[in-house]
Amino acid sequence: MKKFSFIAASLTMLMLFMAACSNGGNSNTGNNEQSSPPSATADSGGEEKQETVTIKVFHANTGTLPANVLDNPVMAKIEKQIGVKLEFVNTGGNQDEANQRLSTLIATNDLPDLIITGDMNINKLMLKNDMIAPLDELIAQHGPDLTANVKEGLDYSKLMYSEGKEALYFIPGLIGDESFYPMGYDLVFQLRGDLLEQSGLGEIKSLDDLLAFGKKAQELEPANSEGQKTYLTGIPFADAGGWDYVDWNTSHNDGFAGVGGFNYLDIEKNELVPRFTDANNSFWKAMSFWNKAYHEGLLDPESATMKAQQVQDKGKALRYHLGLANWQIGWPNDVIRGSKDKVKGFIPTLLDAKANNTFFRFSSPVGNNMLWSIAKGSDKKEAVLKFMNFAASWDGVELMWNGPEGDLWKMDGGIPKPLPVDPNVPSDPDATKKIGNAYMAPNFVINGKPANPDKGWKVKYGDNAPERYADNMTEPEKKFIETNSLDYPTQIFETRENYSVNTSLIDPVKPDPNSDIALQEQKIKTYLDMNIARVIFSKDNAAYEAAKQKFIDELNGMGIEQVMNFYKEGFDANKQKLSELQ
Repeated sequence: MKKFSFIAASLTMLMLFMAACSNGGNSNTGNNEQSSPPSATADSGGEEKQETVTIKVFHANTGTLPANVLDNPVMAKIEKQIGVKLEFVNTGGNQDEANQRLSTLIATNDLPDLIITGDMNINKLMLKNDMIAPLDELIAQHGPDLTANVKEGLDYSKLMYSEGKEALYFIPGLIGDESFYPMGYDLVFQLRGDLLEQSGLGEIKSLDDLLAFGKKAQELEPANSEGQKTYLTGIPFADAGGWDYVDWNTSHNDGFAGVGGFNYLDIEKNELVPRFTDANNSFWKAMSFWNKAYHEGLLDPESATMKAQQVQDKGKALRYHLGLANWQIGWPNDVIRGSKDKVKGFIPTLLDAKANNTFFRFSSPVGNNMLWSIAKGSDKKEAVLKFMNFAASWDGVELMWNGPEGDLWKMDGGIPKPLPVDPNVPSDPDATKKIGNAYMAPNFVINGKPANPDKGWKVKYGDNAPERYADNMTEPEKKFIETNSLDYPTQIFETRENYSVNTSLIDPVKPDPNSDIALQEQKIKTYLDMNIARVIFSKDNAAYEAAKQKFIDELNGMGIEQVMNFYKEGFDANKQKLSELQ
């Protein structure tokens, strides 16, 4: 297998910057006996019981939260350890709807104590209007784990997000994260392995092969167990930005990542290129595929009116034979395992992915674009900072990823490992929701580093027991790893050179609200929401080609080139800004 490698150029500079900025923090050097600041989250039997402080929290990605206040073992443990209770001011809806809610809170001067959003327009607005508090003194007094474990992310945020102010205002989430999910098919096509085997088609190597699989799968399983019609898959076009799934996997296989300003990040060249206006790129290869799938009756015709939750519900009901990401079709393998089905299951397929420069994993060495801030008018700043520090501590992140000991894991030979699977007891697909870790991780994790250097174990305890991966696999997944001599399904990605994509130099780039560029950008986003599905649902090839050309011409007429150039200039400026620190 080829060595897993990272995107070069700017990431190399980022790593140098991180090393220079991380003096005094915990490092995975093997020298675990060096002294470090005591964790503010450590239990102390001699402490007096602390009074609980309830903080109001906004997070732009909490659409699955069932209530404003959660009652589960993880939340109870957080309250006990740090004396902080969370009250969410928003539940349900997608990120756009959540950010509209946040805009209303800003307009009514009713900001919650803690704000977490990736909307840079909102973050810039709050900073410009002095609505959020500087964090330096709070961290110095109450943030030992922030300083020890994720200082590189704090320094990067101050450089990129503070708009020239001499203070830190935002803390990124998942600092140091390198996504790894043994059965996590997040960036590749996944299909029903049992139906592929029954089809006799052999390995799926192209989009045309995928269409052939879709037709054969529909013949083999035209309806689910409830008698409902099946399709290859569905796309939530009724959601703002739901069209992002259209080229989700084709672009990754071709070595591109969709980023801001209607651009792709070309992984090999580390530069921005057009996403929508290049008639011969990955986006249009994907659009052609979906148009053909529509003509063949393979694309769910209700896609035009469905939102993400509806697509997930159909996926869980096994009405789709293809997934574009685990979450897109509701993690159906969990449902299959939970029902003790010994036949069905989804497996990954690489199709025609490039032999190198393919995009299979995310990384965020200095954090993602979900920025944490504290309202300046909050009278609970210390409590908020205590929770932020907890989210950067090893105790905190391990609790949020795994839940309390005894529910889903226990110590095994001095190492935390998941509880063994009892083959005689049906698994509960909602177990992590009942425990609470499904709601907290990754959304409320600041320290995203995969391994605890002090303890020597992985913070996601399942990764401490690779021998048990198979316990959570469907039968097709087990056959897949046996056939390909793998230890886990996603290891197939590592059989070729591939890249963990870091977008930290493009994430801070955003036009000022109400600027001409911002207004152009919003107008184009609305156009995309309204028209991408229309092109896909063209009635025949001639209509599709005409709609494609009209689409490109209208985007050009709306000034998409100006918006793309704004982001390119910002991206290049951030490269230069970072290089000047060396």
